[in-house]
Amino acid sequence: MNKYIKSFILAVSLYIILIVSFLYSFKQEKNISLQNRKEQVIQFSIIQEPNPVYKKKETLVQKKELKKIIKKKTTPRTVEKKKQVIVKKETNTDKILKKTPVNQKQTIIKQDKSIQKNTINYQDILKKRKGQQNKYYSRIKETINKNKTYPRIAVKRGIEGIVKIKFTISKKGELLSFNITEGKRVFKKSIENAVKNSFPLTPPRDLLTSNISLSLTIDYRLY
Repeated sequence: MNKYIKSFILAVSLYIILIVSFLYSFKQEKNISLQNRKEQVIQFSIIQEPNPVYKKKETLVQKKELKKIIKKKTTPRTVEKKKQVIVKKETNTDKILKKTPVNQKQTIIKQDKSIQKNTINYQDILKKRKGQQNKYYSRIKETINKNKTYPRIAVKRGIEGIVKIKFTISKKGELLSFNITEGKRVFKKSIENAVKNSFPLTPPRDLLTSNISLSLTIDYRLY
């Protein structure tokens, strides 16, 4: 048994020695291959410097361009002053005066003056008519106030108020329609009687050209 054990141990030790030697040799081969690769990379990483001749040419070209730009800026620009031509626009009146002779010019001026006079006269007529209308409207209000009577119930209770009315009048001053828009019932009969008794109220001649609708406010106050 001792002989077999000894032979087995020797065989194992030989195998171990062979394996270790194989691994050692394999590592060395790897190191050698890595060194070769590094050397190859170092050889291919060499970069050639660019030729300085091209740079000089580029700088010279840039300097020339800058000189040209500076010359263009320094040269004074000759500005031509444009002659201003003023053209007067002819109005319609100028054209008419050019075409027409002297006698026609005088007639045109006379016509203009006559038109101005007519406009002034027309404005005066309108003002007079408005004044007459206002007088007539105030006359209507005065007559309604004269014809109104204060109701006894309102006097006993001390009721006061305002009544708003609307009515239409013909050219001759006749009452066509009548309506109370706002007011207390106490004053209804008195205002109706006052309006009916106030018309017809003849206006001045040629004052009303058509039917007119008016609105008035009448006060009922205890003094």
